[in-house]
Amino acid sequence: MAKASGLLIGGKWLEDGDRLVVRDKYDGEPVSEVAVASPDHVAHAVDVAAAAVAHGPLDPRQRSAVLSRAAQNLAAARARVVEDYVAETGFTLADAETELERTMETLTLCAAEALRLSGEVVPVSAAPGAGDRICFTMRVPVGVVGAIAPFNAPLNTVAHKIGPAIAAGNAVVLKPAASTPLSSIHLCEALLDAGLPGEYLGLVVGPGSTTGQSLVEDPRVRYFTFTGSTQVGLLVKQRSGIAKTHLELGGNCATIVCEDADLASAADLIVRGGYRKAGQVCTSVQRLLVVAAVADELEEMLAERVKALQVGDPHQQGTQVGPMISSGERARAARMVDQALRSGARRVAGGDGSGSVLEPTLLADVPEDSEIMSEEIFAPVVAMRGVPDFAAAIELANATRYGLQAGIFTKDIDRALWAAEHLDVGGVMVNDTSSYHADLMPYGGRRDSGYGLEGPRYAVQDMTDARTVVVRRRLSAQ
Repeated sequence: MAKASGLLIGGKWLEDGDRLVVRDKYDGEPVSEVAVASPDHVAHAVDVAAAAVAHGPLDPRQRSAVLSRAAQNLAAARARVVEDYVAETGFTLADAETELERTMETLTLCAAEALRLSGEVVPVSAAPGAGDRICFTMRVPVGVVGAIAPFNAPLNTVAHKIGPAIAAGNAVVLKPAASTPLSSIHLCEALLDAGLPGEYLGLVVGPGSTTGQSLVEDPRVRYFTFTGSTQVGLLVKQRSGIAKTHLELGGNCATIVCEDADLASAADLIVRGGYRKAGQVCTSVQRLLVVAAVADELEEMLAERVKALQVGDPHQQGTQVGPMISSGERARAARMVDQALRSGARRVAGGDGSGSVLEPTLLADVPEDSEIMSEEIFAPVVAMRGVPDFAAAIELANATRYGLQAGIFTKDIDRALWAAEHLDVGGVMVNDTSSYHADLMPYGGRRDSGYGLEGPRYAVQDMTDARTVVVRRRLSAQ
């Protein structure tokens, strides 16, 4: 198990303060205890980070080497990391292995970005009267970065926050989700063991209402990277003053299946994209919009696949869908399913559950005015609806306040490009579901899904500021 502390300040693991019990999300048994950070602890962590910033950034080669070695350290600790990950999230062994591999890749990408960060030459000599001047920009760290992470990707999403921050030369104070702190502890250990000076990384665990609020309201934090609900993201934006913010918020992602799609391939990818991590993924396939001509055939394919999913103990090899993060979240999702059924939807598969486990659920003929068609369910539930044609699918896909990602299955390249131009989302996946995400690509949303981009190259750029330098040359050669 991970080190029994969630409080890291100045390179030291502290045990003072209240304790938080981390429980196995499948059986509810305690698996660890971590220290809860008080507002004073948060202020101290920011003190140390601010002092590190004042001292100056680490050398780019040192930053790159630390990030590369941290990836190797995670690989060496694979068994412990996977064990804690499965216990604290309820996600399957396969999910844990996949996320660990992606986390290592993210850190490796960040290591590369630390070496290529640069400014640009500005042709200021073309301005009237500026022929004797040379202008260029330097990229300088923003300072202290506050990273606030969710429960549903406690390794890779955290790496997408602290990896670019370190690559850019900043100091970081990390607040992970209180329900899943163990993965962040492993990641922090990997970075410290890789040689990162302790003052450049702090870890504070606790509720958003105290620990998170104290971090957000500290004016010395100059950049916030937040992943979570739209409601909390709005509070981060409102309370963080003039600090820069990156918000990756909720979604109600649509995947469109056209009449010319490869249905077997689409069905396989939809099941993967709709039910992995028990559907607790921002880009999860929630709304499935199928052209009526192939709706019945696709429904039959999906029903067979969904009913065959292995549900249960995530610690067991072969389990494909484990529990949700809590019984309360399972009950909330079940209420949304019941509301859709009362509104006229049909249950094709699943829907039952107990404790924290909700059976993978497929609904069909879901009315447009159902809550599940407009709000994020964040559960192993896919809502399928037939549409008369491609144009109607695009219109319905955009009929939500969210705009994270969308998928479309079609063999028509013109149709695919038209969808890319007209779907009001941050990313359009052609012949794949809304859930596709490679770690090196730009990733972010529009509207109530937030703003700003993840992806090491893009995040590193955003976590620095441009400093303009103008050099006036001698008027004549000597």
